[in-house]
Amino acid sequence: MAFNSGRDSVVPGQLVWVDVHTVMTMDYLGKQCFKAFESLGTDKQLFDKERVICVSDHLVPPPTEQWATMLNEWRAIVKSYDIPNFYDLGRQGIAHQVMVEQGHVLPGKVSIGTDSHANTYGAVGAVGNAIGVTDAAIAMATGKCWFRVPETVKFYIKGTWQPWVMAKDLSLHIMGMMHWNGHLIYKSLEYCGPAIEALDMAGRMTLCNMTVDLGAKNGIIAPDEKTAAYLQPAAKGQWDFIASDDDARYDAVYEVDVTNVGPTVSRPDKLDDVVPVEQVVGTKFNKAFVGTCTNGRTEDFAIMAAILKDKQIHRDVNMICIPASTQVYLECLQKGYIETLVKAGAAFETSSCGPCAGIHTGVAGDGDIVLSAGNRNMKGRMGSKKAQIYLTSPAVVAASAVRGEITDPRTFDV
Repeated sequence: MAFNSGRDSVVPGQLVWVDVHTVMTMDYLGKQCFKAFESLGTDKQLFDKERVICVSDHLVPPPTEQWATMLNEWRAIVKSYDIPNFYDLGRQGIAHQVMVEQGHVLPGKVSIGTDSHANTYGAVGAVGNAIGVTDAAIAMATGKCWFRVPETVKFYIKGTWQPWVMAKDLSLHIMGMMHWNGHLIYKSLEYCGPAIEALDMAGRMTLCNMTVDLGAKNGIIAPDEKTAAYLQPAAKGQWDFIASDDDARYDAVYEVDVTNVGPTVSRPDKLDDVVPVEQVVGTKFNKAFVGTCTNGRTEDFAIMAAILKDKQIHRDVNMICIPASTQVYLECLQKGYIETLVKAGAAFETSSCGPCAGIHTGVAGDGDIVLSAGNRNMKGRMGSKKAQIYLTSPAVVAASAVRGEITDPRTFDV
């Protein structure tokens, strides 16, 4: 915050006016953002049209005539501003996946978006935050946004990742460890330690993505050589390695040994009702879902393909898979993961948010029991309020889909 506000230092609680690297908005809020922007009297002058990123993700393909009309209006608005970075049907993806994989967020920079999971950007050492339409409009005009500097909580993650244990399991483990006790509200969560250094970028994105569901302002992981390798072909701009100062002060420090973390499940209808998978083994379900900005990446489909190769999904289970972006979709095609999963009985949908927000492509109906690798499981999240959602990792979803009941992947014959 100090670097991006032109100050030598900042302290928690301080209000600062910071430079924003990129502003993202998407289909269902985009029209409102540009309407608010135009109300500022800027004569339609964006601060930098290269750094206003527009994405169609919640409503593509459109599930109703109403949404189809809205999308057409959205496309007309983006075209009128000649915005080059427009990710629409055919080259689209979930906004947060696109922002990271296409190099629109960079270490040490601040990027904001009109969706709650903008925290994902912390995976590359950026400050990623969700903002409302008004703040987005002002940032689109000025390239600036205000922040109250958050306190920082450190999670030092040590130990060795066990087979079939994923970043999602750690995220849910921390959810169950902290609960909604207020300790993390509006805090910046810093993940570090040897187990974080061992994580691939997909896992880092999962961890930072779900910090918002802990109530945090943002999550962040210091960039390293893995970050550099990931950004090298895509980064749109210059960046430097950043890290916390040796004498950095933290509101709290927690230590987790990932060696002791196993496959984990969040039970309906509360994110923090978290248990080891062993406690829910045998629970039957009829729908499985893997996708979203939390777990729709190539690495997630790779572990599913490894589990489901030459197997069949249980006849009582409908599985929907949605790659988080067109790029991920292509990678999974080229690596054979989609072929493996389709042969097993999974259905694939166009890259989008899909049923995560309860809008389309597989929403839950009355009585459905969903095993999801998404990010939220409150009543009505994926559709009907009379459905139940269990949250877990792609590995647990894949193993469980074969048996039609929640299964510990560590006991699965692969």
